[in-house]
Amino acid sequence: MICITSSSHFPDDERIYHRQIKSLVKNKKKILYITRSQKNIDLSNDLLNHINLDITLSSFLENALSIIKNNNISHLQVHETNLLPLIKSIKRLEPSVVTIYDVHEDMKSLYRTFTTRNIFISEVAIYFRNKKEEYYLKYVDKIILANSTIKKSSYKNFKKEMYFLENFPQKKYIRSSIKNKVRAPLIVYHGHLAPERGISDLVEAMVEVLKAEPLATLTLLGTFRIESFKKEVTALIKKYKLEDCISVRAQIPYEEVWGVLRKHAIGVIPFRSNPLTENNTPTKLFEMMASGLEIVATDLHPIRYFLNKTIFWATPNQSSSLAESLIQAIKNLEDDSNLNENLELVNQRYNWEKIELKYLSTFQQ
Repeated sequence: MICITSSSHFPDDERIYHRQIKSLVKNKKKILYITRSQKNIDLSNDLLNHINLDITLSSFLENALSIIKNNNISHLQVHETNLLPLIKSIKRLEPSVVTIYDVHEDMKSLYRTFTTRNIFISEVAIYFRNKKEEYYLKYVDKIILANSTIKKSSYKNFKKEMYFLENFPQKKYIRSSIKNKVRAPLIVYHGHLAPERGISDLVEAMVEVLKAEPLATLTLLGTFRIESFKKEVTALIKKYKLEDCISVRAQIPYEEVWGVLRKHAIGVIPFRSNPLTENNTPTKLFEMMASGLEIVATDLHPIRYFLNKTIFWATPNQSSSLAESLIQAIKNLEDDSNLNENLELVNQRYNWEKIELKYLSTFQQ
């Protein structure tokens, strides 16, 4: 039996559940899936035993350990740094269990983006956090990295089996034809709604876009990470009288996102330049490609690593540049060359099936 644990992702997370766990179940692997989430859903089936616990982290670690002790597991995969103590406990109890650490994001970049401390205190905290992670890594057998930037990080200094697995979409979601694609100037952003994502820049850009393209609309699909930022964005929309052209929709189940994307013509990634966005690949890039959308994005290395000519680039942190690129994309809606090339890329290279066997191989003894 394989045990997979997560302490901060939704149980039906697209990487953990929709790709990894479903691939294991498809290959007849028995799974014990332990999650910590306020989203109380049960994903159990004949091969998947899902247990969700809405409790504190310390209690979760204790309960997860107790549950695992009562099951005969061969592998343990964790998806967060704060679950490394669980790996240590299991490894000490049963050294034969293969332990896997799945690193979704570059944590140093995450801390540097969101810290409110001064630089010195922040860097000291990062130093000790790294030392703590290094201590637990001696109990880890294999490391999975979610993007190319993390691959170049300090993890390469550890003598561990390493696997590079991007958040590519499954082939079933890739659009088979763009014959009936939307030609109207309908723009969509989906994902976290937060300051570092450039959402306020995008709202301000729409003022200029509407001057050139009065029929343009923008859908913001996702959850606000900070309540004060939600109020800020709402105030911006009202300030510029954009209520009729900008709609904000709450997060929806992963399977439903694809239908929303296909009702639009342009996908936008307006990220600001910061340590987080400079070091992590946005999953939405591949989802927009697979949906047959024209794409506008700020010029950041993790995005340019995968696309170059089939995208409209904007300068990060500049709403005027974002507006110009959106207007260019709207003017290009009758030309399908970018869409066709991007669809070819996800069909041939940027899809989960292309790397699925690599993931399954991590569970070979």
